[in-house]
Amino acid sequence: MESDRDRAIRLAQVLFRERQAQGIDMSAGPCLAEEIIPGWCVDVAHSPREEIDNLPQNQCASWRAGRVHHFVELDAEGNVIRAV
Repeated sequence: MESDRDRAIRLAQVLFRERQAQGIDMSAGPCLAEEIIPGWCVDVAHSPREEIDNLPQNQCASWRAGRVHHFVELDAEGNVIRAV
């Protein structure tokens, strides 16, 4: 049985590849999904993380508002930085 964390990571990487194929600029650290599965959002950040990644305006609105309590963070190449 796939855990929510593993499912969120898998779907986040699929979404990342789709957005990348559409020409979305990942270097700007976009929020890719406000809620990819219940309780989980997907954000792109620098790796290693930079202070700019901690600014609220650079994080998913659903995370800032407390509507989700977990996130998958990918780097600009689609690699998992962390999923908590």
